Amino acid sequence: MASAEETTVPETRPIDSTRFKEFQISKAGLSGLQISSKDPASPHSQFYIDTSLFLPSKKDITIHAGASAKGRTLGDVDLKNFSGHYTIELGDPNVEPVVLEELDRVKGWSSRHQFEFAFGGRERDVFLWRHRGRDLAENRDDLELLVEDEEREEEDEVLAVYEAKGGEHGWKSKGRLLIKEGGGEQWELMVILTAMALIVSKRREQ
Repeated sequence: MASAEETTVPETRPIDSTRFKEFQISKAGLSGLQISSKDPASPHSQFYIDTSLFLPSKKDITIHAGASAKGRTLGDVDLKNFSGHYTIELGDPNVEPVVLEELDRVKGWSSRHQFEFAFGGRERDVFLWRHRGRDLAENRDDLELLVEDEEREEEDEVLAVYEAKGGEHGWKSKGRLLIKEGGGEQWELMVILTAMALIVSKRREQ
């Protein structure tokens, strides 16, 4: 029998998409992904995700600026053998000192992961990725990123949403990612990398 954690999650809330930047995710080649902003005129509107899950000499996930792996390296993820603990590097370790961050599974939850970061001009806070909807058994693919109100006095603030079936590229589509505006370039990069860590590790487990 599935545990309560595996079957019940908070109800999905509507997203005000006018305050969110939308990225389409599509398959590129055998193992790559392209992430493209719906607004191609905006800076950092396109990224390429290079996945290399079976080569020890390469990071499991690397994000590049632009449409291919030839673009500048912006960061990477080490999936730690899919143990639920992921190490994230922001920057290119081959040319500059990188910023190390971590994404960890929440204790007692197999479907929740959290990380610390700064959104815009705020102080560092804890952000939580969790599945959307009431019934986890029916929706194991969609995710939302939020700041929880631990005292439950206010509604949790949603800062990003991943919709597995929200893409517009037919059979190549791998969904869409909505990221709240105002967090800054490093914030958007951190959201993309943590989302890719969860998406890629789930795909590997299947």
